[in-house]
Amino acid sequence: MKTFAVVAVVTALVLAVGAPAYAFNCPNLIRQANEQIAKMDQNSDKVKQAKTLVAEADTLHKAGNHADSVKKAEEALALLK
Repeated sequence: MKTFAVVAVVTALVLAVGAPAYAFNCPNLIRQANEQIAKMDQNSDKVKQAKTLVAEADTLHKAGNHADSVKKAEEALALLK
């Protein structure tokens, strides 16, 4: 039983430390995507799609949904390659 308590505490600490770090990754990915978009043809369908994904990532980040925000920002960056 004591082992379970230790595992639970360690898990809680990892999540508490990991979530804020994950949250700080969103703005970096969004910034990278926006910088890449700025260098490309703004009329390109690919760029238009990426802008939509970046806007969604920003909205999700502001709502505190960092995992989905990172996914959207990474989708945008992949699209721009």
